Amino acid sequence: MNKGKKIYLLIGPKGSGKSFIGGLLHEHFDISFLRVEDWVKKIKKGRSVDDKTYLEEVFNCIEEGVKAGLVEHDCVTFESTGLTSYFDSMLTSLRKDFEVTTIRINTDPDICLSRVKSRDQSIHINISDDQVASINQKVCEKNLKCDFAIDNNSRSVEALKQELQTILNR
Repeated sequence: MNKGKKIYLLIGPKGSGKSFIGGLLHEHFDISFLRVEDWVKKIKKGRSVDDKTYLEEVFNCIEEGVKAGLVEHDCVTFESTGLTSYFDSMLTSLRKDFEVTTIRINTDPDICLSRVKSRDQSIHINISDDQVASINQKVCEKNLKCDFAIDNNSRSVEALKQELQTILNR
């Protein structure tokens, strides 16, 4: 294991606020937030978000990007819905070499959909409302076990920062 190298992995439905919380970790706690969606958009090339070859490429790219980020930083955070078996394989691999803390971001499905509709599409993968609902339902059904959970329905930035501080101190 790479001593001192830590990963905070934010897991949750689309629109739950993973990117927002990743930004808070970066801005207030100096933990580098790796925008994996930037990498994913370069790989997509018109393929469906369900395309198995695409998904395998995505998670290989994310794993390599996270490892590269940890060459420069002792601690990084990134986000995922945590939905596919490719995610599971990536997580297992990262845990072999690094300390990984998983944080589930819980948010009401209606709030998630509203956030997806109103967010800047230039920095996110653009998918239909039906795809968002389907992916988010599957994420909830998978119910991946995480080390911590944050309720991100209507919390203030200050409350989120306090909760993140508590998690980081454990």
